[in-house]
Amino acid sequence: MADKKINEFVNGDKITGYFAIRKKTVRDYYKGQFVSLEVGDCSGRIDGVIWEPDQFSLEELAEGMVVKAQGTVGEYRNRLQLAISRIRVAKDDEYSAEDILPFSPQSEPERRARIIALTEKVENNYIKALMQSFWDDEEFFDAYLKAAAGKLWHHATVGGLSEHSANVAELAMRVASGYDFLEKDLLIFGGLLHDAGKLASYSVGTMIDFTDEGRLLGHISMADEWITTRARTIDDFPPKLLVKLRHLILAHHGELAYASPVVPQIPEAFVLYYCDEIDSKMGAIIRIRDRQDGVGWSGYVKMLERFLYFGEEEK
Repeated sequence: MADKKINEFVNGDKITGYFAIRKKTVRDYYKGQFVSLEVGDCSGRIDGVIWEPDQFSLEELAEGMVVKAQGTVGEYRNRLQLAISRIRVAKDDEYSAEDILPFSPQSEPERRARIIALTEKVENNYIKALMQSFWDDEEFFDAYLKAAAGKLWHHATVGGLSEHSANVAELAMRVASGYDFLEKDLLIFGGLLHDAGKLASYSVGTMIDFTDEGRLLGHISMADEWITTRARTIDDFPPKLLVKLRHLILAHHGELAYASPVVPQIPEAFVLYYCDEIDSKMGAIIRIRDRQDGVGWSGYVKMLERFLYFGEEEK
């Protein structure tokens, strides 16, 4: 079953596959030592265990490695677990990034086109120039298109950041069609750049993980700094407009309890916050729904503090 992915595993499967090592712990038990793992591929993650580890498993196996492993799928505490019997480092030509990492369902050209099309809708010359300064920076734009929007919860894929950002901007524009006093330029700007700091908050290697800067500084503060720095390079950029743009970024988590430096205090900031909430929650719900094949009850979703119901299978 070399081509079977983690989200397809069932109890009793004999598995040979390629996995990224997400977590590793060496533990003691009555027979000596065993290795507890979490491994992942493009479809998900699963706990693993090596009951009779060799020197490689104990000393050399490390988080971030890609390995070829053989084992049997069993259950432990009502969760699937892969009992690994053989394991080695995978060769570079044995797997691709698409085997190990989840990717956005939208292609990079599709996401790039969405970002450019939204930017072209901006009428304020100062806002458009500021946004364009990001997209004209090829290194930034390439990284933006490859970045993830999360580690595990929502849009936690290669390309997830740009997919999520375009979704939020487009949702905000739909809301604006019902309220003529909203400034659409602010909503597009906030939608596309509210999470820009995640470029530096997450690393995308053999798995998506926090960087030191991501943990110590946070994506909100980094995006605010980048926007402020670039605005100062644009002649006569209006100071009050910059304050509004910064407020959109600083307030987009909505509440102080959720690491938002300030709460939304302009109408556009409220819209941005709620559109961000909608798309982040729906991004996670889609992932859970896919795991359920679109039917039945999910397991308990801790982040939402509830079960989710997706209806009955069509007869």
